[in-house]
Amino acid sequence: MRVTKGRGALTAVASTAAVLATMGWAAPASADPAGLETVTESVAASSVDKSAFAACPTGKVVTGGGGFLTAGSSAEGHVGLDRLEPLANGTGFYATMREAGPANFAGNWALQGLAQCVTPPAGYQVVAATGAVGTQYVTASCGTKKVIGMGGRINSGLGDVMLDQVVPSSDLTSVTVRAVAVQDTSPAGWSATAIAVCATAPAGLERIVLTGSGASDSSSSHLKVCPAGKALYSAGADINAGNGQVLLTGINIVPGTTVRVRADEDADGFAGTWSLSAYGICG
Repeated sequence: MRVTKGRGALTAVASTAAVLATMGWAAPASADPAGLETVTESVAASSVDKSAFAACPTGKVVTGGGGFLTAGSSAEGHVGLDRLEPLANGTGFYATMREAGPANFAGNWALQGLAQCVTPPAGYQVVAATGAVGTQYVTASCGTKKVIGMGGRINSGLGDVMLDQVVPSSDLTSVTVRAVAVQDTSPAGWSATAIAVCATAPAGLERIVLTGSGASDSSSSHLKVCPAGKALYSAGADINAGNGQVLLTGINIVPGTTVRVRADEDADGFAGTWSLSAYGICG
């Protein structure tokens, strides 16, 4: 497994053993997805909506990815993810983050995106399903194949509608996304797209999940690690009972074995009880 930093970030290519050794972990066995490489792409700070595209190296295909607001940003509670998309041709992963709702955020903020890229597995296919206008839940199915990657996209939401859930089914046959209108908006004409990356069932494939306890906190973040000897094909998240007042601000994969997710209450806070779940597909 390799970790590659894209433009706008420090360049680093390291073996799994070297990365994990620095963290005091044992290196995983060779059961990692074949040719696994994490590619990142950073977008410079500004006060506009932005997208990051992490491209897979020639000869590899995307299985999943993520995007996250860079650490320590004053934009927490003002921005959210509305696109986490493994491209249909397998060439890479798009992450888009937008300023939420009718009030523009004056400060600068930055986005980093990432792609999980592998040697093409047997039966590789990217399936997308778009719901009717205004449909909150949309599911994309792999049929007789298994889900190895996930993604979702809001179409024409323009910051008034955000991704609230990108989750693989427990049997890894489908991916469901949920779209939620943010507070103080009345959006029209938008739709949601669910994306499933499918393949003939790879050996050792499994879903991992961690759900935090319900609370009314300004932010929540979680880590979930693949079992020893496995690494991540993809990652997802679910905001439970956020009611459009909690924004998804991070899905990250570090250093290839660990899902990191984050969500923030919007700028005026949320009195309700909500929780955040992290999902990963390991192999």
